Amino acid sequence: MESNLSTTELFYHLLDLTEEEQQHYLSELKCEDPELYHKIQPLLQADSQKNGHLTELFGFHAQQAVSDDACFSQLLIDKYKIQEEIGRGGMGIVYAAARCDDTFDQQLAVKFIQPSLTRVLGKAFLFQEAQLLARLNHPYVAKVFDGGEHQDYVYIVMEKVEGRTLREVLDSKPLSLHQKLKLFVKICQAIAHAHQNQTLHADIKPENVLIDDDLAPKVLDFNITQKQQLSTSDSTPFLAFSEEFASPEQKKGDYLTNQSDIFSLGKLLHFMVGQQPAHTDLRLVMDKATQHHANQRYTSVIELMADIECILTKRPINQKTHLPLYVVRKLIQRRPLSSALSLSLLVCAISFSAALLQKNHQLEREKAIAENMMFEVTSLLFHSKGDVNKYMSVQNMLELTRRRILSNPDLPKHIKQKMLLAMMTPVPDKTRVAEGCHPNCPQITTEGKVQ
Repeated sequence: MESNLSTTELFYHLLDLTEEEQQHYLSELKCEDPELYHKIQPLLQADSQKNGHLTELFGFHAQQAVSDDACFSQLLIDKYKIQEEIGRGGMGIVYAAARCDDTFDQQLAVKFIQPSLTRVLGKAFLFQEAQLLARLNHPYVAKVFDGGEHQDYVYIVMEKVEGRTLREVLDSKPLSLHQKLKLFVKICQAIAHAHQNQTLHADIKPENVLIDDDLAPKVLDFNITQKQQLSTSDSTPFLAFSEEFASPEQKKGDYLTNQSDIFSLGKLLHFMVGQQPAHTDLRLVMDKATQHHANQRYTSVIELMADIECILTKRPINQKTHLPLYVVRKLIQRRPLSSALSLSLLVCAISFSAALLQKNHQLEREKAIAENMMFEVTSLLFHSKGDVNKYMSVQNMLELTRRRILSNPDLPKHIKQKMLLAMMTPVPDKTRVAEGCHPNCPQITTEGKVQ
């Protein structure tokens, strides 16, 4: 026997048991956990007073509660020819059907809601919910066309969907992460459309999403008990949900909002893509969608869907748009070629600017060098024309200039070396100068003086 169950969890567990199994379970519970047994009794007694036996309430979730001999095959009900049974679930039996009035050739599915659920919720409520579903018109939502009554059964006529459940598809066909996310976006579009029409799904799970050969989903089996709380005298609500995908507030029996479906979508996304590394975009999206408190989740399915589309297109998700480096990285991932070209142009521009600045600095230095050289030449001519130095030897003048060059801190070293090398050229012999000079040229004496 399971232990550590709350009253709500125990009641939910009993939904899947036959009446005989329920009695056996309760007998063991009375011996092993009397306190929990006494807590569950008010719920069972209230049900017994209301409907005469426990299966009246258990019926709409437990498959066993649908009578095994209930069969509608080959019946003509209103304008529909009922064909073979295609499934049984918590709410009733689903049959394939076709119109028999020769007006439209349609392949349909007819769901017969079991009488116990009808007695609990009321026909008016069921038809009201069916009417809400009939207003939904989306390519990824199974369309509801009609409804009616047959004997004690309320039936709903809907689109017959061909395909396999999401679980079957993922188990049998390997899909890439990109394909899974594209498929999840389509499921989100269906749920967002329902929310825009004030309709919750309240039972999102892989079995309620059929996938065709083109990987297009059809969301079906909206939980029409979503707005109804069946409470007993101890205020314990009657719950119908899928344990793995239901939100915390749905498990507690609290009022459901759009955030309840968002939680289930986050769980469905985790089911589809598996556990993701911490701090990745996909992990952050799943964590936000499945926050325990509803006000910490996405405010709408559209916001959740937008972040998934950002992941698909390599754009920043909403939670990280304030991080500049992350935004730049996403831009590079999204447009690698243009980003590489832009980066190359930026590097070229920086390199050109640096070269231009360096060249400008070099020109400034060369200008200063030229000015210094001009100053030295001017100084040399000044000394050569003075009366005091008119008999100064060329050698002395060169030595004086050499010293001025060496003592000038503004002249670069390589310029100084070139100038000093030029000044080391030997002075021509006086006889050779005399032989090659014009008669009017000044003569240089043996002492190296100019005459």
